[in-house]
Amino acid sequence: MIKLIVPLTLCATLTACASITQDKNQPVKVETITASGDKVEDAKCLLKNDRGEFHTETPKTVLVRKSAGDLIITCQSPNHPSAEGKLVSRTGAAVFGNIIFGGVIGGVLDTASGVAFNYPEWVQLVFGKSLTFDRHHFKDNTLQVGVEGNTEGKAEKQEITQQPAQEAEQQVQQATEPIRITPKMDSEVDTTASKS
Repeated sequence: MIKLIVPLTLCATLTACASITQDKNQPVKVETITASGDKVEDAKCLLKNDRGEFHTETPKTVLVRKSAGDLIITCQSPNHPSAEGKLVSRTGAAVFGNIIFGGVIGGVLDTASGVAFNYPEWVQLVFGKSLTFDRHHFKDNTLQVGVEGNTEGKAEKQEITQQPAQEAEQQVQQATEPIRITPKMDSEVDTTASKS
């Protein structure tokens, strides 16, 4: 009975710590300008990733669900062509703190759920252009400038893929299994080592 209680207690404790340093949502401020640099307010924007759809108007801030997948933004305003943006997420520093407090299980769960990833927080889309904003270039309280086409470091982004939920569950299950130590018999111990 005790052998069963210890692993279950350990599992419950570590799972409870799984997301203590993370929040599932994050704010994203969206602004829009014309190609000549004039600000356009009240543009209607749709933000979409594999976790859901979110709506806002410029220049407002909206809460979006974090994900390893890109966040696609499309803004519309009368008399202007569409403004499009792709926000590339990256793992945040808090995920490492979660590994310390929640162990490997915390890190695996946060990565699998997308909570470990963050998007750029303040972007400016340009009507008539499709821009990419990479979290890799993020600075606190600073408007991030987008670039046309693919960003550098996309290969690095592809290496940090979101794990399927089944894989994450298997890793959690393996990590919580009790550890068995088998002592070596005297006959298996190497006695040929030289003594100094």
